[in-house]
Amino acid sequence: MKQTIPCEIIRDLLPLYTDHLLSKESEEHVRAHLETCEECRKIYERMNMPEPVAPSETASVDYMKKIKKNRTRIIGILALAAALIITGTIAFFGIRASKPQVSYNKETYTVVIHGKSGYENLKLPAEAENAVYLDAQDDNFHMSVYLPVLRLGDTTRSEFIPSYLERTDKSLAFLHQYLHDNAPEVYSEATAKKFTEFSIRDNNAYDYKNESDRIFVELGNYYWHREELYLLAIMNTPTVEWQQLGYAWYLGNLVNPYCESSGLKVLTPDYPYYEAFVKMGGDPELKSPEDTRILYDAIAHVCLTKGMHWGTAYESYPVYETAFYKGAKKALGGNTMSVAMASSFIAYLCETYGFDKVSSYCFGKTSFEKAFGLAFNDAYEAWTKVLLAY
Repeated sequence: MKQTIPCEIIRDLLPLYTDHLLSKESEEHVRAHLETCEECRKIYERMNMPEPVAPSETASVDYMKKIKKNRTRIIGILALAAALIITGTIAFFGIRASKPQVSYNKETYTVVIHGKSGYENLKLPAEAENAVYLDAQDDNFHMSVYLPVLRLGDTTRSEFIPSYLERTDKSLAFLHQYLHDNAPEVYSEATAKKFTEFSIRDNNAYDYKNESDRIFVELGNYYWHREELYLLAIMNTPTVEWQQLGYAWYLGNLVNPYCESSGLKVLTPDYPYYEAFVKMGGDPELKSPEDTRILYDAIAHVCLTKGMHWGTAYESYPVYETAFYKGAKKALGGNTMSVAMASSFIAYLCETYGFDKVSSYCFGKTSFEKAFGLAFNDAYEAWTKVLLAY
């Protein structure tokens, strides 16, 4: 059913609409309302009359003049009002608030969080434990989540949700800051400022789009692939092959401290790469990022010594057999590596030649030979020698 927005709300939004401060979707809804509501349209037309307005104008015009002179105050009021409006209107307009605010819609079982950062101190209502959906509107991203897919571990839903949003906010900021500081050739200020739409559902749909004004990331049950898909989106290369997948997993998981865990807390002897992992100096309790780095090396070691197709798709299946592969030539070069192997190889290249050179190559700005000064096969052989030494 089409949602009807009250005229009072539309009129409060007109100053923002006039100055193009609303989101694209909000502008479209206000524009549609003006096409059908004569009273609101008249007020909008009066707002845009040349000033000064003659004393004979109506009280409505005086009202709009007052709003024009106090835009900052109005924006603050609108943000507060939006937090108090029911779920649909908050997500509908995407108005920004200075601090996170929360409400719960009992009819739709939806937790609505609206604001910017500071989620660690956010307190959810008791009803949040019964919530099925999350609708979080941040200044930088919108998060729509089917909550049962989240693996809470030992925490409650009310504890997990603010923490998850905080990590999302910090993760996006970290990735762009890291690129800005370490790979300026590929860093894009315009991309960093793009609004991101995250959708997490109970399915196996994983996709991403990099559009002119925003980025879309669709995540299924394995929602901890948030960073990898986001990085694939901002790389925005014509094809996605071993280098893009390895880079996304390397920067998203091994470097980024705010990434989500897949639930692997302790490595036990029944894992096929346990022996190699321990020999390489890894702590089975995976206490540090370095342990995760060693884990990828250990997985690659097993793939090289015992062959492929023994574990999950991203552990031991060639990248061209994975869902995210979008390459043109499946069996050439590094595309026969698994994603874990590609991530280990990317880590080796970063440590040997520099993150900036690796980034330039993975973002499609230069060839392998120009980036590293040698052929792919020579670099691949040097990497395998390091791993096979264990």
